[in-house]
Amino acid sequence: MKWLGRIFLVALFVIVLWQAWQRLFVSEETRIRRAIAKMEQAIEDNQIVALADLIAGNYHDEHGLDKASLLAAVRSVRMQYAALLIHITDINIERAPDGSTSQATLIAKILTKRADGGQTEINAERVRLFLRQTDDGWKLTRIESPELKFD
Repeated sequence: MKWLGRIFLVALFVIVLWQAWQRLFVSEETRIRRAIAKMEQAIEDNQIVALADLIAGNYHDEHGLDKASLLAAVRSVRMQYAALLIHITDINIERAPDGSTSQATLIAKILTKRADGGQTEINAERVRLFLRQTDDGWKLTRIESPELKFD
């Protein structure tokens, strides 16, 4: 019984140490990259609930989509494809001076295979994500597809 208590204390110590490490030594840029990677994985795995947790409640974009309609659009697109792979490259993150908002400009390369057995498609899109820091981490507030030159 004594060894169970020791294992519990060691586990608790490791958890506290890990949390301290994350708070002190992980940069906000790394946290933003992780949030983007979680969004990417949620879309690939068709996990709409996980994606909803990463989008701010006041989301809106240039196409008139709010959070609910964006999630419905993602679900609709995922239903059309049997497989979807997203590869994100060239991420450039810019944080606002107050540190509560940021922009991430990236290139998303998307490989899709239709559910009806159609041909595999490859698309590349330059995207700008606007994020806001909350108590739960970084949340997506807006997406733009700017006509930017490739550097």
